[in-house]
Amino acid sequence: MIQVCKILRSILLFVSVLSASGQAFGYTPDKHERAVILGAQQCKADGGAEIAEQDLKAIVEGARAPDDLGLSFFQMFKQRLEPGSWGKRRDVLPIRIAAQSIHGSPSPTRPAYRNTAVDQQFKAQSRRTPEKHLLPDRTDLEVYAYDTNQQLRNKLLINASQFLCVSFAHKDKTQSAWKFGTMLHMLGDTYSASHVQRSAPTGSSQNCGTEKIEWHFSMDLVSWKQHSAADRQDDDWRFNCLVEHTAKLVDLWANGRDAVVRRAGAAAKLARANAHVKRTIRFLCSSVLREDKSVLSKPAGGAAVGYSSASGTDNWEFFRQNRTAQPIQPTGLTGAAEAEAYREAVNAKLDGDSSHAEYWYPSRDMADLCDGIARAGPMPAALQCMPQEIDWAMHVSDRVATMWLPARELQ
Repeated sequence: MIQVCKILRSILLFVSVLSASGQAFGYTPDKHERAVILGAQQCKADGGAEIAEQDLKAIVEGARAPDDLGLSFFQMFKQRLEPGSWGKRRDVLPIRIAAQSIHGSPSPTRPAYRNTAVDQQFKAQSRRTPEKHLLPDRTDLEVYAYDTNQQLRNKLLINASQFLCVSFAHKDKTQSAWKFGTMLHMLGDTYSASHVQRSAPTGSSQNCGTEKIEWHFSMDLVSWKQHSAADRQDDDWRFNCLVEHTAKLVDLWANGRDAVVRRAGAAAKLARANAHVKRTIRFLCSSVLREDKSVLSKPAGGAAVGYSSASGTDNWEFFRQNRTAQPIQPTGLTGAAEAEAYREAVNAKLDGDSSHAEYWYPSRDMADLCDGIARAGPMPAALQCMPQEIDWAMHVSDRVATMWLPARELQ
């Protein structure tokens, strides 16, 4: 009888998820909306810029956009309901792979190398993490990361630069605000405990800007059952710090946009946009995306206890087993050539699907952009607005009409 009741409860779960919005098992656009609105209110209360109602509406729409259910509804729906999900690495669709950095997350990991000629050749180029640097309680699931945390942070900073450059110069005020909102979504997800493990602010939970990123989780190894609850949380220091940082970013954005709009001609707009991008990126490095060097050098991905697929119960309650929750940690880093081959394969699939998305990452050889932005003089080249980005924005080009901005040519 007890088993029958458990099965019935699981069937009810199936029905509720089927009829509910995507927020029920993976996405939380309402939280992003609240953070934007509260941040704008705090900005005004602190004596900063006051955002017009129409602009605020567009920022909110941009902040909600990356949680469009069309990107991944069916795959996430299946993964939330499939039995046998405990401790499992899941597939991620190409469109979701391309979108991961807009959620503040790294690329999915690759599974253990098989005993094939191709895999063994790639394995020879990989770098396994020394056992002393691996968590002793991790699962025995062997996965390798394609990128380091430094590559991921560089990618997030370049994303932010692109959104800002286009937003500052865009002729259409709605599109300008929308692009800024999408950037806020990216940063907002790094304040979700189910996306990123952070240390708490030092001394007091009110000391926002002292918190640090310790671990970026990859969505191929998370438990959606645990993910959703943490992603909605808006009564802890993470959300409070997100709102405080959003207030500062709103002020930086409003001042930057006004300054660029007042300039005549593409060259003047480019110069002014770069000046305000530099101010904003410096703030991101000093207060929002802080990471120790020891963290930056680690492979990106996996998931901590409480959020990994080896945490909690299975999707279906009647499969419940008494298991000890475990983290899933990448056991190494692929070779750079394999990572590039992986990106080329994903982009080929995106092209085959006629997608506007592009999946790209900065090189492992690229220096830490936060180090570069802290120095006097010009910004690192990777963070500078491109002339064509300003031109596209000024002429309302379709090239910058969505969140899929064209990849920059990086050295």
